[in-house]
Amino acid sequence: MVANGIITKINEGEPTRWVNSLVYKRKQNGRLRLCLDPKDLNTAILREHHAIPTLEEILPKLHKAKFFSIVDAKCGYWNVVLEEESSYLATFNSPFGRYRFKRMPFGLNMSQDIFQAKIDQTFEGCRGVVGIADDIVISGTTEEEHDQNLRSMMSRCQDTGLRLNPDKCHIKQEKIKFYGLICGPEGIQPDPDKVSALKQMAPPTNSKELQTFLGLATYMAPFIPNLSHHTASLRQLLKKKSKFAWDASQQDVFDRIKNLISEEVTLTYFDPEKETVLQVDASTKGLGATLLQEDKPVAFASKALTDVESRYANIERELLAVVYGCEKFHTYLYGRSFTVQSDHKPLESIHLKHLTSAPPRLQRMLLRLQPYSLTIKYRQGADMEIADALSRLSPQETEPISDMDVQIHEICPQFSSGILQEIRVASATDTELKELNDV
Repeated sequence: MVANGIITKINEGEPTRWVNSLVYKRKQNGRLRLCLDPKDLNTAILREHHAIPTLEEILPKLHKAKFFSIVDAKCGYWNVVLEEESSYLATFNSPFGRYRFKRMPFGLNMSQDIFQAKIDQTFEGCRGVVGIADDIVISGTTEEEHDQNLRSMMSRCQDTGLRLNPDKCHIKQEKIKFYGLICGPEGIQPDPDKVSALKQMAPPTNSKELQTFLGLATYMAPFIPNLSHHTASLRQLLKKKSKFAWDASQQDVFDRIKNLISEEVTLTYFDPEKETVLQVDASTKGLGATLLQEDKPVAFASKALTDVESRYANIERELLAVVYGCEKFHTYLYGRSFTVQSDHKPLESIHLKHLTSAPPRLQRMLLRLQPYSLTIKYRQGADMEIADALSRLSPQETEPISDMDVQIHEICPQFSSGILQEIRVASATDTELKELNDV
């Protein structure tokens, strides 16, 4: 590391304000990764926040691709050179004396932000190239386009000095593995390695082992719409007052889940140019939502209702399902027109009414829907099998949908300048508002 310019030794007697410990992490190839352990330093760092791309943002960019490559930035963070002042903050102890990092080490709370910003800057304007952290995907709708995009990416790496790991480069593939998913021309599938790990698991003997199994099973939830229905009885064993007792009925459910996971399910890529449909449904147990394009599933989502939400009136639960679906798939739906399909016909008219004419709870829900350009259409429940099934499951997500108890007293679309000034003066002299401002 000294020879490669990653670290340098600090002279004996030279004081440093910070001295950190080291942590070693074994990588998948068996080699060790040297990481800083800057627990105290991280509390003093002013983090440079940078938006990390999500899979929901990345995957739609692959929707027309036929050829794929994926490359790995070698020792990603070490591609970023530290300024000398910052380098001394990354000082660490070793049996051979003190050293300081000359390149950005693993372990700092802002390392991911800075490295992602460098990746985004490096490949800005580079067609068919997207990346999260050190994984960079190159795609093309034709072989010629893919090759051109690949050459452009390689040229950027050469210009910026970004080194790639040849052992993790997979060039011109029909399918690639990307963040636990298999991406190909037809859509997205779960990683066979994770599926295999689930299928090979032995029956759990305690709550901790059951939690591990259910955690792996949750990974499959986006691909299998009725998975939560099958795991519901197993989750009963995780409740505080429940005694862990594994019998034939639990074993039957356990085996059924394994068989269900063996079925191949493919989700289609989201295409911003295609018509988008959000199917929603609600039951006394939960909410279900399915995002569709050309009648093909893009994503599934469901949540169990809290005790309070389960006592909502039917129309309130149905509108709550619309709110849940829109906010769950916000990345896909915000800023574009789409259709919401529901088997509750009164929603068509409720959504068109003025806010002040709706009951308070519906007002709050309708207010949450205002940022979205949606049209609600009635569709028979028999024609919405997936959303209907999802709503009747008992999924793990049971958090209440926030702000449903906020009271709206008046909605004023606009003020004159005179009235606005009166409100400012009155607010400045109001005793209760002063107390709230001081909180």
